[in-house]
Amino acid sequence: MIHISKNIARREFLKRGSAMTAFAGSSFAANLAMVGDASAQVAGDYKALVCIFLDGGNDQSNTVVPRSGTPYATYAAARQSLALSQASLLAITPQATTQGSYSGPVLGLHPQLTGLRDLFAAQKCAVLANVATLVGPITKAQYQNQTVNVPLQLFSHSDQANSWQTGFPDSPSNTGWLGRAGDLMLARNGSSPVSICMSLAGSNVIQSGNNVIQYQLTTDGSVQISSTSNLLNRSANAALMSQVLRQRSAHMLENEYALIAKRSIDADVAVRDALANSVNPSTVFPANNSLAAQLKMVARLIAARSRLQHGRQIFFVSRGGFDFHDNLLNEQSDRLGEVSSAIKAFYDATVELQIADKVTSFTASDFGRALLSNGRGADHGWGGHHFIVGGAVKGGKVYGRFPTVALGAASPEDAGEGRLIPTTSVDEYAAVLARWFGVTDMTTIMPQLGRFANFNMDFL
Repeated sequence: MIHISKNIARREFLKRGSAMTAFAGSSFAANLAMVGDASAQVAGDYKALVCIFLDGGNDQSNTVVPRSGTPYATYAAARQSLALSQASLLAITPQATTQGSYSGPVLGLHPQLTGLRDLFAAQKCAVLANVATLVGPITKAQYQNQTVNVPLQLFSHSDQANSWQTGFPDSPSNTGWLGRAGDLMLARNGSSPVSICMSLAGSNVIQSGNNVIQYQLTTDGSVQISSTSNLLNRSANAALMSQVLRQRSAHMLENEYALIAKRSIDADVAVRDALANSVNPSTVFPANNSLAAQLKMVARLIAARSRLQHGRQIFFVSRGGFDFHDNLLNEQSDRLGEVSSAIKAFYDATVELQIADKVTSFTASDFGRALLSNGRGADHGWGGHHFIVGGAVKGGKVYGRFPTVALGAASPEDAGEGRLIPTTSVDEYAAVLARWFGVTDMTTIMPQLGRFANFNMDFL
């Protein structure tokens, strides 16, 4: 531990402090551009978005499944040893949307999705079918004949995860669509030292804006600077450190580093104070569940929203291990069970906090997977199915168009080996979420939205 005495030089402190940035660098940078309207107050119409990223490419074919008649038989024949038994599927009965009655096959959820099944039945969870990255609308014939563009490096983990998060499937981008939403909503959080974008899962692109950068936390709370973590509660040392950091230097970069360090310390202090002086939800979250631990901290940060001066919050959490090339049945069963129980507990916590209708959670993933079995797993795909959960969600419904789960000519969505050609774009998905969040400038959030016609889906 570095001890700061009154004799330590400012430059020496900054020199020593630079060694800490490998771990806490993102926290330092998180508030570099937090220069929103200082006169704005925390809005009474508080809202939060929670992105739950299933890292690796979740297998959609065993997540939402045709469960009766010919559609199930066709699914089972294509999946072979990967098919779930008909009796094990959790029945759901989709209600009509404003676009009409549900016309797809009778559906069931994976047997481990009991929490999401219950939320769907309570009309607090919706399914968005066959959604993924798209450059523009595309048909099977266009895909096969290569007459329209497709996302760059299709079927690649890193590229498709990046496309999901940036909203730019055919060009590079340093910003993500939630970060751009954060830019537009920054004034809602007044002069808070804590970023509107908070990540419990490390650095990500989706929360990077032109002005905001995500503030990274752990499941235990804020990341404290190692050399000051034992000093911040000592008023004399805290005052001395503040004095050291406020001293001006002839070196521009040294001054900037000191400013960033001070903002990071301010954010850490603000988060710890807010958590210590806000209600801790009593909802029981599943143990030994990394996603549940992340969402539990999200619930605590939501409970602390007033002390954080937050009128808007954007969270990012994730669960890895969804790249099911092998042992799909067992691995996905474990992962989906964790996801379902974690989301259900989180929703229950928002109910306890009387804020359920102000918090919307949604899933995302690199891509879906091929319907065709490779023996014990499935290879990289394209379109997949996702869940939206919250008190404001018009749940109990399936949005988008549920695909024909079949191989070859029998399916108009088969890009090969049962990889789904998406019928809904990430742009359309994001637009509904952003509009609910209060964003009106859709061209900033999703510049390519005008290429699609279905961005008025009303799941919120």
